[in-house]
Amino acid sequence: MNKIEYTKNPATSDIDFLTKQINQETSEYGKAYPFAFFMRNDAAEIIAGANGFVIYGAIYTDQLWVDKDYRGRGFAKKIMDKVHEFGKLEGCKIATVQTMSFQGAQSFYEKLGYVQDFKRTGYVNGSNCIFMRKSLHDSN
Repeated sequence: MNKIEYTKNPATSDIDFLTKQINQETSEYGKAYPFAFFMRNDAAEIIAGANGFVIYGAIYTDQLWVDKDYRGRGFAKKIMDKVHEFGKLEGCKIATVQTMSFQGAQSFYEKLGYVQDFKRTGYVNGSNCIFMRKSLHDSN
């Protein structure tokens, strides 16, 4: 009998296998593939970064982070500008993100031109997950 295996930290090769299989079955819609942008200090340590996926005409930013010692310097905006630029180069029509209400990032994304698609309730301590999108046509 086949069993379901749980893994807390899946191997990159296993995730790549799933992506490859899905891409083969949906090739008429394009491909899904990861991206990442990083900023490093003089010691080559990551001080800011973003990662996500290009998926079927959209660029989805999964994580955006700036080290607390480097916040307030515009690094997050610079990284997101690169994400949007990359998305356009890859032929994406929209950019998407999701953020938790307790993170306080919704206004940051709104300043970048994102609008709320919907809000999902039911998370810990009454928090919400906010799904946002931005058109990459004629955007900054």
